[in-house]
Amino acid sequence: MPRFAVLIAVLAATAAAAQSPQVRTPRGADRPDLPPAPTLRAGDPGCAGAPVLAVAPGLDTVVTGDTAGGVSAVDGYSCVGWTESGPESVLLLDVPGAATVHLILEADADLDLFLLSGCDSDLCVAHHTREFVVELAGRPEPWVVVVDGYLGASGPWSLTVRAFAAGVPPEVCATAAPLPCRTVAEEVEGSLYGLPNQLFADDCAEYLEAGGEQWYAVSLADSALATLTLGDQSFDAALWLFDGCGEAAACVAFADDAVSGSQEVLSYRNLTGVRRTYYLAVDAAQPPPGEFDGYYLLRSVCSGGIVANEPAAWGTIKSFYR
Repeated sequence: MPRFAVLIAVLAATAAAAQSPQVRTPRGADRPDLPPAPTLRAGDPGCAGAPVLAVAPGLDTVVTGDTAGGVSAVDGYSCVGWTESGPESVLLLDVPGAATVHLILEADADLDLFLLSGCDSDLCVAHHTREFVVELAGRPEPWVVVVDGYLGASGPWSLTVRAFAAGVPPEVCATAAPLPCRTVAEEVEGSLYGLPNQLFADDCAEYLEAGGEQWYAVSLADSALATLTLGDQSFDAALWLFDGCGEAAACVAFADDAVSGSQEVLSYRNLTGVRRTYYLAVDAAQPPPGEFDGYYLLRSVCSGGIVANEPAAWGTIKSFYR
């Protein structure tokens, strides 16, 4: 291949990679994630005449369909080597502005879920047997969702489409429960059962955390080291720590190292030079099925904080020792 052609190919691949959205899937796939198979038939899965769904933060809707009786247009996708020889259903997502989108597929038949950046199965950017969360950039062209049948499967399906603004919801900072963090350990009991899922994925997390969260506000002095330990739970837990709320909120620490029922430990030292309030989420990979199943014990310890020399009235100082 000529050098100029090689350069064009490299630039095209780089541009495609830069446009690929960030995707998070549940932990523990129920089917091996095979490498792409170029021998599988690719092409347009059937975008012509496909329904269009407008997507913006706040959307929560269910779309239904049935692939039975249809004809298979493609049997392979560039993101995975599964043989998808069943008929396809296609849905176009109109996303004018950036949004975090959660797609959940329900079907009795062995159907799979794919996201394409255009009307070609070689443009696959996300896949899963049931669900994923994807951060989509706004653009004039639609994103393409395909429901396809593994090894010829077909049948009715329903797809839940939810869209959220990027970052931590602002109401989290207004409603988070205060969490004491002192040199003597503090323990707080709680349950994730029935709590809303306000956070799915962020740069900190490798996998989708699809359970609801309990949020805490943790005030840390300059140089203070917080050690937060979650235990006594039966669910697959995770801990997030953010420096604020809204789209600009940064995840400063994350813990999801253990299996279901094991302790998760998150440590973070405030090196900002000032006292700051951080927001901690106790989260789960999947929603706990019952109140007892959602129980946890959170332990907090702080050490090493620098106390600033600030003038205070004698009455204020005396109040600390009552």
